[in-house]
Amino acid sequence: MVYNNFESMPFVLTVEDIADTLSIGRNKAYHLVNSGKIKALKLGNHYRIPKENFICFLKEGIDLRA
Repeated sequence: MVYNNFESMPFVLTVEDIADTLSIGRNKAYHLVNSGKIKALKLGNHYRIPKENFICFLKEGIDLRA
């Protein structure tokens, strides 16, 4: 799901939410999470990204290069 503002985001996002919002592929979104550029929690086989962590990533500046 694409979010147009921070208020409309849920408290916890999925990797798919991140990919849709940034208009990047799912693999690139997983790379950002696995590399630690976006701080996430791993619950079982799923990643959950707190909204505050995603906002912090956006404010720090996005570098989508591998």
